[in-house]
Amino acid sequence: MIVSFLRHRRPGRGCAALAAGAALALLLLAVPAPAWAQEEEEDFSFRQDEELFQLDEAVTMIASSLNRIADRVSILAINSLQFGKDFDRDFRHKARVIFLAQLFDANPAIKLVQCQECQRLQTKIVRGVLKLRKGIPSGEERIALAKELGVHGYIDIGVFRDDRQLTVYLQVIEAETGAIILVEELVGRRAPQRDSLVFSFGEMLFPIDGADHNALVFAVREAIQISERFSFGIELAFFIDNNENNPDAVVELDTGAVVAPTIGYDFWQFSSGDSRITAYLGLGKLISPQLNYGNLAKLGVLFIVRDQLEVLLGFNWFQETILDNGEVLEGASYELRFGYRF
Repeated sequence: MIVSFLRHRRPGRGCAALAAGAALALLLLAVPAPAWAQEEEEDFSFRQDEELFQLDEAVTMIASSLNRIADRVSILAINSLQFGKDFDRDFRHKARVIFLAQLFDANPAIKLVQCQECQRLQTKIVRGVLKLRKGIPSGEERIALAKELGVHGYIDIGVFRDDRQLTVYLQVIEAETGAIILVEELVGRRAPQRDSLVFSFGEMLFPIDGADHNALVFAVREAIQISERFSFGIELAFFIDNNENNPDAVVELDTGAVVAPTIGYDFWQFSSGDSRITAYLGLGKLISPQLNYGNLAKLGVLFIVRDQLEVLLGFNWFQETILDNGEVLEGASYELRFGYRF
């Protein structure tokens, strides 16, 4: 949720802070990302299906692993591609296509051969008992089949799921010797949520007649990821007066609300995929007769950790509006909140 504590602002400094913050935001959005950041962006893909997102990540790592042994086994037969029991048929079909497409694109030094004989089911009756056997029964047959297919080794891939986390297991066997030359356990990073509901609690300041008035804020925001880096959200924040220990308070705030649509941009995405730093801009409307239904602009930064915890650090610029007692609400003020994402 969002607890915020705000530094007291002296009159006259709000406009300077607003200008500085706006300039910083424009620089973050306009300046091209450095080369290392562009490389990171290439690794970030956006999928509505989180499992396919993770599978993309895992296949990329498989391709890198296979490239390390390309000088030893450059042509591989797919011995098996297994999935956990909780995967449905639709996902398995999509996963097979992704595996083949990605491996071919990322492994120019590796060639793959579909081995139908590897999955052949053999039956045999021994003393009246029917025995079933699947796969290559012996080393001699493995070597003979490799020569027939023109391959140097066999690859086994298994995909399993634990809660929301996908894990891919990889094994490569050299055809001639039967030696296991590569074993990998690969975990794809999680995708960011396509949409989220954020509940937060904190504090914001209202600049009234040159003094900052504290207010506790309870907010809920619905946010939707609309591209790899851009998101859109609508927030409804309720505020109540919190000026009991504020000697500069000249008015007691009535309970009210702020409605604000915002646009966010992920200018920093961590390798985990679901942790990022987002700059946001927005316009808001005060739902408060006392504050004469004034307008405000919002600018700030969201720190999102594992798509669960969120810290909002920003400031608001209030358009001049006359309160019902003749006092003036105008200028910039800060807010800090902590939230939890669902």
